[in-house]
Amino acid sequence: MSQPPGRTKNPRPGARRIHVLLDCVGDPLSLLLQRGIHRSEITITPDAGSLPPERVREIVRGATAVLAPLTVTIDAAFLDAAGPALRVISNYAVGIDNIDLAACHERSVLVCNGPPPMVEPTADIAWTLLLATTRRLRAGITLAESGSWGGYDSKLLLGHRLTGGTLLVVGAGRIGAAVARRAIGWHMRVLYTARSEKPDLHGPPISASRVTLDAGLPLADAVVLTTSLNSSTRHLMNARTIGLMKRTAVLVNVSRGPVVDEGALAEALHAGRIHGAGLDVFEHEPKIDPRLLDAGNVVLLPHIGSATVEDRMELTRICIADIANVLDGSAPSFPVDTGPAI
Repeated sequence: MSQPPGRTKNPRPGARRIHVLLDCVGDPLSLLLQRGIHRSEITITPDAGSLPPERVREIVRGATAVLAPLTVTIDAAFLDAAGPALRVISNYAVGIDNIDLAACHERSVLVCNGPPPMVEPTADIAWTLLLATTRRLRAGITLAESGSWGGYDSKLLLGHRLTGGTLLVVGAGRIGAAVARRAIGWHMRVLYTARSEKPDLHGPPISASRVTLDAGLPLADAVVLTTSLNSSTRHLMNARTIGLMKRTAVLVNVSRGPVVDEGALAEALHAGRIHGAGLDVFEHEPKIDPRLLDAGNVVLLPHIGSATVEDRMELTRICIADIANVLDGSAPSFPVDTGPAI
């Protein structure tokens, strides 16, 4: 059972303090116990992501290690509240935009994340949104369930063909590469943007080409965003860049919400400047711009990109393993570069 927030059961002198700040899929307590961590050293606060920041800071005082959801901000105030004993933050995600890496570096706090189990399910969701948006599934489901469908009509809810078209993957990391790989079945030409060349994507059967964003957008029939969120990618898709897209193209975002200027996207959708959009993430989660809700050519999902039982359980295992590794004096499997070597 979880302990009350911010409390441990009979802590031992000099004991480590491991704080789990979410309700993980699987059993993080058993995994920690298997690594020799005493029950009294573990505090689980399943609803920390919905608590005020000041309350979360109270909970983590004296922490040695923290397993954090992306809904908890790890900034200087959080780190200072945790105190000098804090050695590692394990983020229950692949994205790390909720963490101030510079502040962690200054305090010699290691940061880890969990890339592997995020890759395939998120690429699946990207293609789910891509197909649903291109073929207008939201409007089709609404019509079919309305009771007002009048039967087959050769011009009813016409979408666009993906087969033989051009896919632009924006941010060709692990997830972007998995999205590109799935395009083989649709015989699509694949373009990608990235900070560096991705040789594995260039050869058959993908045969991708690296382009700049401005060069790729006018060519693409489908644009899938898998880039990380940082100062250079915030509002990467804005009125100007959305305006470079084909009117028949679709935009899919499975990265982070603020990569897209939702106001500009909503305006483009309502004006018919692009065919549609598929979004699993939003600029101000969990709030969604009402103009997106009103747009008939958008498919919306509640941030479920990696939401499979198997992958979330694997994420829990990875995060716990890296915490235990660091506390045992070993190197974590998935460290995040916080700056110069700590």
